[in-house]
Amino acid sequence: MLNTYFSEDQLTPLVIGGCILAVSILTFRKSEKLGLSLLLIGALIIGYFAGNLNHYLELWDEQFHALVAKSMSSTPLTPRLFPEAILPYNYTHWTYNYIWLHKQPLFLWQMALSIKLFGANEMAVRIPSILLHAIIPIFVYRIGKITINKEVGFIAAILITTSYFPLELITGEFATDHNDISFLFYVTGSFWAWFEYQRSKEFKYIIFLGLFAGGAVLVKWLMGLIVYVIWSITNLISLRLGTFKKEHILPMIQSSFVSLLVFLPWQIYIHFKFPKEASYELGLNGRHFFEAVEEHTGDFSYHFKEGLSILYGSGDAIPFMILIGLILLIWKSNHLKMGVFIGVSVVFVYLFFSIAATKMIAFTIIVMPFIYLGLATLISATIQFISDKFKRPILYSITIPIITIILGYTAINLDKLESNHTNREPKEKQNWSAKTDEKELILGLNKTLNDGKYVIFNCNISLYSNIPIMFYTDHLAYLHVPSKKDLAIVKKNRLKVAIFNAGNLPEYILEDNSIRKIPIDSIMPFEY
Repeated sequence: MLNTYFSEDQLTPLVIGGCILAVSILTFRKSEKLGLSLLLIGALIIGYFAGNLNHYLELWDEQFHALVAKSMSSTPLTPRLFPEAILPYNYTHWTYNYIWLHKQPLFLWQMALSIKLFGANEMAVRIPSILLHAIIPIFVYRIGKITINKEVGFIAAILITTSYFPLELITGEFATDHNDISFLFYVTGSFWAWFEYQRSKEFKYIIFLGLFAGGAVLVKWLMGLIVYVIWSITNLISLRLGTFKKEHILPMIQSSFVSLLVFLPWQIYIHFKFPKEASYELGLNGRHFFEAVEEHTGDFSYHFKEGLSILYGSGDAIPFMILIGLILLIWKSNHLKMGVFIGVSVVFVYLFFSIAATKMIAFTIIVMPFIYLGLATLISATIQFISDKFKRPILYSITIPIITIILGYTAINLDKLESNHTNREPKEKQNWSAKTDEKELILGLNKTLNDGKYVIFNCNISLYSNIPIMFYTDHLAYLHVPSKKDLAIVKKNRLKVAIFNAGNLPEYILEDNSIRKIPIDSIMPFEY
């Protein structure tokens, strides 16, 4: 840690958060309440560490999500990419359209509220993900406690708190960043409510389940209803085992109705308000299963090879540990139905997304809680076996906290985070420093163009740099060099014109003294 490339600003929350998590592990066995409280605080600080790694918006998705959320902070029912539709646009192109329905709105509303409260900056964009990421371990803990015991639940909660991939989603490093953190939160919330209802049969959990599942749909469309798919399959298996009762159907119907009340109004609204955009995006969503949309492709083994290594680590033993852990989790479950639910969830998700033509790493993240609960069960069972073998019960209570701290430290993958978010490898990794320089240049526009609202053209500082320009400033920004027709349209709307000059401007622009020319020495080297 002494030779780290992390700045003091980055390192401080990492050390503080890590220490608090370590204390939570050491105190949990004596005080469950204190341990969980420290876990929540530590998770918040570790999430802040991740959100503070990049002082710029990431390409691809984060900067688009941030810009739409900024627009929604003033017009929550009108999601826009460009603040104004001055020039013609292609509504089928999510990187260059006007009304933006490419994603469901809930995670954007969360970001919009944060931007409204804290201003248009990258930390405001990430605050909702930091908060949701900190609550997910509490859901995981409760599921583990209900299914196996509180020890297993707590180990899994620590592992998902420090897991590398969700932390990188907070940074914006991986597609689709905050959308996937929100989806993980709402789906895990629906799973948690299902387990709580199976334990207590209290009606309030039916309401919670419906709210969380409906919220999941408002983040990532119909896969958000996965809890009902798994619930239905579990009921069918119960029917075959002779344990199913007719009254098991009613709670699912009641909960489904709550979900409909959550997500259906927005779908009706956009199909009336923005019919062509809504119809196009609905069709695009359906195409993901049958064709590789936007070249996100891979074979049947994609999620078992590339997916497992990125989500859980690249060791050869990891797939086997995951499989053994899940088998143990199902076998040791306190209730058969809960074990069946977990098994069906993992099999269904991996089978569905392995068959689907479109492949993205984060698709299977929704069963990450069960994967970590399985690994926690394996760890607990192994140490318990050793303790029993040597007839030393104290060995378990001493070893479990130590192993949990070691695994939590390993799961965070500091080497990879340092590689992605510092200047440790300037020759091999140019994007980090280049994006930092780009943001400084963009913020300088607020001083350069301080005499009114501009339309800025030729924004090819980097790939899609017009997007962060519109986020960090109040100007409109386009990638292309404007035609004479474009200039006429802008001037007709009584807007001022500025253009980046990298030596590629036509004469009709160079000769127009009403256009502000912003010199830029060179285009920054970005490799995405």
